[in-house]
Amino acid sequence: MRRFQERLPLEALTFDDTVVLLDVVRELAHLRTLEDVMALVRRAARQLSGADGVTFVLREGDLVHYADEEAIAPLWKGCRFPIHSCISGWAILNREPAVIEDIYADERIPHDVYRATFVKSLVMVPVRRADPVGAIGAYWAERRVPGLREVSLLQALADSAAVAVENGRLYEAERSARRAAEAETRLRGELLAMVSHDLRNPLGVIAMTTSLLAPLLAPLNGRARHHLDTLNRSALRMERLIHDLLDFAAIEAGGFRVSRVPLALSRLMEQASELGPLARERGIGLELRLPERDVDVRCDPDRIHQVFSNLVGNAVRFTPAGGLITVMAEVHDDRVELSVADTGAGIAPEVLPVLFDRVQRPTTRIPGSGVGLGLSIARGIIEAHGGAVRVRSQVGLGTTFTFTLPMEERASGLDSLVAATGDAMEAD
Repeated sequence: MRRFQERLPLEALTFDDTVVLLDVVRELAHLRTLEDVMALVRRAARQLSGADGVTFVLREGDLVHYADEEAIAPLWKGCRFPIHSCISGWAILNREPAVIEDIYADERIPHDVYRATFVKSLVMVPVRRADPVGAIGAYWAERRVPGLREVSLLQALADSAAVAVENGRLYEAERSARRAAEAETRLRGELLAMVSHDLRNPLGVIAMTTSLLAPLLAPLNGRARHHLDTLNRSALRMERLIHDLLDFAAIEAGGFRVSRVPLALSRLMEQASELGPLARERGIGLELRLPERDVDVRCDPDRIHQVFSNLVGNAVRFTPAGGLITVMAEVHDDRVELSVADTGAGIAPEVLPVLFDRVQRPTTRIPGSGVGLGLSIARGIIEAHGGAVRVRSQVGLGTTFTFTLPMEERASGLDSLVAATGDAMEAD
């Protein structure tokens, strides 16, 4: 049994060997997938060692996985073996190269596994000697004595690949998790759309029935009319919920779209004042603060109205009587920043990071948190406009939601005159 503890000094390597190693290091820095890393390393290993075959082995707990190979005849690609039963496991567990001139004279070799192969001699080096994540094996069809040069080159190659292997594994795990999450999102979106569609049919029947019953029940007592009004309100709430579910499904599936048009900021802010009567009814003040200069924003008015309805509605709901809700707009270079601030109870700090999360929700109902689909949909609407939404809050003092919208450049007086002159000339 030959054991190599020493390494060939780098200055003792040939110029060609050094060039190959440097090229591998440069290429490894740009590779992301584990498959690409293994393909590059096995090709370089054959070139540097002159071996008839190379395997790339990954450690998987108490198993070793022969994940990739390049050889003159098939070896064990795709196979997994107990780590204590093969030479790659020995190199990993002992954190040192295994150099075997005659595989049938070495007790570490499972001879029955090798009889069907061309292998007579081999070198197996660990990938990252301090804490091996795998091993690289080089095999020869004729008996030979692998020297210090081959072992040192293979170990240098394995050391260079160690970080790339770990990065490749992390990338594969992240990609797999992302694919699973995307599949789950698509399934959830399809389910929401299907359920929403199926709910609309009976809801339409309810709405039609109540509209037909209204004139018939009008002459009857107030109790009957009260029940009819309750039924109508419930149907309207269900309709709003269905719209929310459809919006949520579209946002989740990445298919949410807005129709943006230029709109004066002053007109946009009027939408926020529509909940003023409800606020006053509850003893809450509603104040609008407009910038001195009116500008145009590029937005979908109906969708921004939906955002205001959610944010101002939440503020009204969770602000006590005597409180104040302030809706304010500020003009910046290329965007407008709008905010809805209240003097309500505020939101607990642990809730803020997941407030807009479409999957992870606060487990308890926090005053002012707006738990439900509303905030997720509001964020989806603003992001579809190319803007962003954020929140700051302090328990006992209140909450402020802020979102941005792109600003639309207004044509100057000279531009308007030129455009009008051009139109007149075309008419002539």
